[in-house]
Formats: sequence, C-alpha cells, structure tokens
Amino acid sequence: TQPCYLQFSSSRSAKLGYNFVTMKLPIFCLLLVFCGTHGQFEVPIVDGGDVGAFLASLQAQLNEQKNEIDAMKQKEGAVYVRWGRKTCDNEALTETVYSGIAGGSYHNNPGSGTNYQCLPTNPQWGRYQDGVQGWKAFMYGAEYELDTIYPFGSTSLNNHDVPCAVCYVPTRGSKLMIPARNTCYSGWTEEYDGYLMAGDYNHPAPKEYVCMDGQPETVQSGQAQRHQALFYPVEARCGSLPCPNYAEGRELTCVVCTK
Repeated sequence: TQPCYLQFSSSRSAKLGYNFVTMKLPIFCLLLVFCGTHGQFEVPIVDGGDVGAFLASLQAQLNEQKNEIDAMKQKEGAVYVRWGRKTCDNEALTETVYSGIAGGSYHNNPGSGTNYQCLPTNPQWGRYQDGVQGWKAFMYGAEYELDTIYPFGSTSLNNHDVPCAVCYVPTRGSKLMIPARNTCYSGWTEEYDGYLMAGDYNHPAPKEYVCMDGQPETVQSGQAQRHQALFYPVEARCGSLPCPNYAEGRELTCVVCTK
C-alpha cells in the first residue's frame, strides 16, 4: 500500500506519534478516517488560520478517492450466460456482450466436454485443417428436448435449436445461479428466472445444470431434430433430497442473481 500524505501550506511537519498533540482533536480524527491506521503517513502541523484550507483539501482528496473506488467497482462487474434468450434484458443496466447459439458434446458420446457453451454466431479461426481427423473433441449445436407441456407450457420448443446471450452487469461484481428458486435472496438483484435443464439422466455424456430462461426463444430455422447436444428439464427425486419441501418428479425452477 502506498503511504498516505497530506500537503498543506505550513512548512512544518512531524511524524505521527510526536507532534500530533498540537493538532485539534477533530482534525486528527479526520486524518485517521482518511488515511487509516495500517499505513504510514506524514501530517504537517496545521496553524489555526489554515484550518479552512486544510478541511477543503481533505474533502477534495476524499472525493477523489471515492471516485477512484467507484470506478474500480464499475470495472469489476459480473458476467453470466442467459440461456434460451438472444439478448439481455434491461439494456440500460445490462450489456449484451454477444448473442450466440448453445452448444456442447454429443449426448450419446461418453467423452468430450461436460459443460454447455454459448458459441458466437461469427466464429474466428486460427490454424486449421478442414475435415474430421484423429484425436479430437467435438462441438455440436444444442436443442430443447420436451415431451410434455411442462415446464414451459408447450411442446412447441421441442427439437428447436437453443439461443443464448452473454451478459455483463458493470455495477455488480458477483453472480449466482440458485436452483430450486425463482426469486433471489435478500440483497441480491434478479437477472432472470426460469427452469433448470441438463442432459438426460440415461445418456452417457453428462452435462452441467444450467438455468434456462422461463420465456425461451429459438434459433430461426433451427428445427431439424438432429439430436446432438440436448437440454432436458430437471425433476426432483425424493430420498436424500428431502420431501417435503421437495416433491417427487416436480420440475425444478432456477434464478440468476447478481450483487
């Protein structure tokens, strides 16, 4: 940590611990608040006539540090994927980094990656060789798999390709996906809610659990029943999972929150 210095018109100075007793108590307290007690700092002695200038300078430095802290907080931000949607809501507060298409490994293959990916629609290539060769992993597009109207109210999404959007929230630095809830806990801001989805329990290729938007969209002209990477609703099973409050076979909700 950089040492903290306060500069004033007086040419006299003293290390804290020697001549600070000559200072007014409120001024000394302000210095402790401003500089902290963990760092070394040098405080010039303030004459009686310099108190107004001293406080004005102190306030200016406090404002400057506050602005720097606010700027640092904004630079952190939070990033999340909105599965099932092409853009992020509330564009005034949330930036759509890019819109993409969901992808993953083939549902019936035992190997390759286990996590879904939000792939951009405009890929860039490095060194490559066309054609399928040798020792490789594969990336496929993903589809909704629905055989009932639950949980989305219709089976019309079935076999449609799944869109996604990568979202950036500059004013909040942490993000959290909560399964089995559709509202955030106190102190957190909801980004979107929906239903938990993953790969089928009986497929050899495991997939992560993700939060699919409760109002899902589809990729235009993307219904071809390719059955490659797949999204299935997730149901609760009683046992080690306590019922109640959980219920056997009930589709699980989810919510994405930031703070």
